[in-house]
Amino acid sequence: MKKIILLLLSLNLLFAQNQKLSPIEPAKDFYPKLSTQNCDSGCLFDLLESKLYLSFLSEFNQQNADNLLNNIYIKLLNSITDFDKILQKQALIKLAIIVPEKTIKSYSNTIINASISYLLKQRAQIKVKVFRIGTEEEANIQNALDEIESQNYQYAIAGFTLKGVNYLNSHLKNIKVFIPTVHKNNTQISHPNIYFGSIDYDAQIAALLKLSNDNIAVFSDNSALSNHLNEKISTQIQNPIRFYKIDGAKLDFKQLFQSNGDLNNASIFLNTPLVKTALISSQLRVNEISPYILLSTQINYNPTFLSITQTNDRKNFIIANSIFNEDQGLAYINSIFGQDINYNWVAYATSVGLDYFYTSFISQDSERIFDEKMQDSQLIYDIKFMRGLGYSFEEFKEFK
Repeated sequence: MKKIILLLLSLNLLFAQNQKLSPIEPAKDFYPKLSTQNCDSGCLFDLLESKLYLSFLSEFNQQNADNLLNNIYIKLLNSITDFDKILQKQALIKLAIIVPEKTIKSYSNTIINASISYLLKQRAQIKVKVFRIGTEEEANIQNALDEIESQNYQYAIAGFTLKGVNYLNSHLKNIKVFIPTVHKNNTQISHPNIYFGSIDYDAQIAALLKLSNDNIAVFSDNSALSNHLNEKISTQIQNPIRFYKIDGAKLDFKQLFQSNGDLNNASIFLNTPLVKTALISSQLRVNEISPYILLSTQINYNPTFLSITQTNDRKNFIIANSIFNEDQGLAYINSIFGQDINYNWVAYATSVGLDYFYTSFISQDSERIFDEKMQDSQLIYDIKFMRGLGYSFEEFKEFK
């Protein structure tokens, strides 16, 4: 008991200046119980005295806990990403999470939360530290790597764009780094310690083209991702492609649809975000246009798609999907952090990459959660066609 009291006092001092990475109210949320056996207060004290803090979080049950245990739980939950002092002082394995938060915006917390969720699910006793570097300037990346290497971190998850990956390639030494946000095909990098995990838009487009006819039209909105997808489609198609730009607050869809040829019987790629995709699909119906098929990559695989589109507008709408999570415990932990690993591809890619690192290098006796393989330093994802029917997505296997 003295150890527990000392731990609580230490936590009060240690976490006094913590910065929260997720807006979680500890008194209202809880971590799912991941075992089938009941862990009473004595069991919880044993976990604390054994420094099994992640196990304590997952086994905690407020009905079996007194005020002391409840206070410790709140301290740990509030400080879930600050493992670098008392909580993991004895940890031998260290994982750094590097995020240029001003560059990748909300993806920063997605990567952090997905990483922590995976470690909780595996009950991994790993020292974790988040390095927020602001932007992907070369000096920022080099300084972060120098600090990480000086503190003897062996592994890292880095949310870089192509710019950051190129700087990483120039300065990385012995740390193994997983990049969930970039696909290796988009780089010229072949570094033995850099692993890539972004979904493969080239492969998704190639798969979707097998469902199309030769009459290809593409809608986009001038965003970086939209233009990127346009380029990938252009490289795979020999026939002329008609491009339609959805730009500006006010649009005359009738005029837009007629501006570049007839869209009837066209295979239409929608390289647009959800709201614009829903608007285009509805306006095609309003203007009595009957496409051959509507196609989209991962960008529109989202449950919101089902609520903002009409059933008739998506009956001939096929989306390529590479997210196949079957571990509902992991999905539930992610949901506590406010994200859906079943639809958020960055959270999914982060989880799959960390799963590969954990079971291949850190704890080789642990079973993998995911089936994706690493090939030539790139995760390989399966692709399935999905169609929104009613209030859910269903796999689409036969066309017409």
